[in-house]
Amino acid sequence: MRWQDTATYWQRLGTRNPFGVILTGPDQQPRDWDVDAFFATGVADVRWLMTEVDRVSPRLPRRSALDFGCGVGRISRALSSHFERVVGVDVARSMVRRARQLNSEVSGCDFRVNRSSRLRTLQSDAFDLVYSRLVLQHIPPRSARRYIGEFVRVLAPGGLLMFQLPEPLEFDPDSLYSAEEHAFVNGPIADTRLKRIMPRWMIRLYRHVRFRRIVQRQGRSQRMYMFGMSRPDVEELLAGAGAKIIRIDADQSHGDEGLGWVYWATK
Repeated sequence: MRWQDTATYWQRLGTRNPFGVILTGPDQQPRDWDVDAFFATGVADVRWLMTEVDRVSPRLPRRSALDFGCGVGRISRALSSHFERVVGVDVARSMVRRARQLNSEVSGCDFRVNRSSRLRTLQSDAFDLVYSRLVLQHIPPRSARRYIGEFVRVLAPGGLLMFQLPEPLEFDPDSLYSAEEHAFVNGPIADTRLKRIMPRWMIRLYRHVRFRRIVQRQGRSQRMYMFGMSRPDVEELLAGAGAKIIRIDADQSHGDEGLGWVYWATK
């Protein structure tokens, strides 16, 4: 799957239910949210975050923060009470458009669309805090690896990077997906010249995307894409990008399946 597929996927989800797809229910399905209650969860999450920031980096400057995967600004809005400037970035134009509407009276918040596997519009060494939670787990590993390097690039010297990722998740089509989708994805492959040279995994990923688009057009529910990355791989990526790991915490915010981690780093 390419990052462009991820962009299309979240654009459609953000158009239909921008609150519910950001904070889903225990079954990973979108839920209904009252606007005030939704943003109150952001205040609570940032209260926890800043408590940890004070422990990890008590002298951290409070000039600028990046909220990667900002959605409609749930965390960005709350961060604006702690930082002079907050930039929220999201791949979905529908999310960013709604974030600007909902936070038009919040000073210091800037919301941007980023439809690239790089953060080309953001300057290097620009942010005292770079934050991403419950975001990278929905991005294919190849793109997630690039973003982690970009996090380090835009992080100010002495700044703090915090992001969360689960370990690689086991793909069990019988438990994670319906029998209908399993049959669609694993059906016979047409004997064409192109498909003879394409790897089987690539055809399967394409069929997953196609199946979900069909499901969406029919108004049926669907599970979100979930990915992960091993802790050694993440540690190697951070070191290669010039970051110094401060702390790694066990984390299960992605759900009950497998291990997950919160990474804290600086440069």
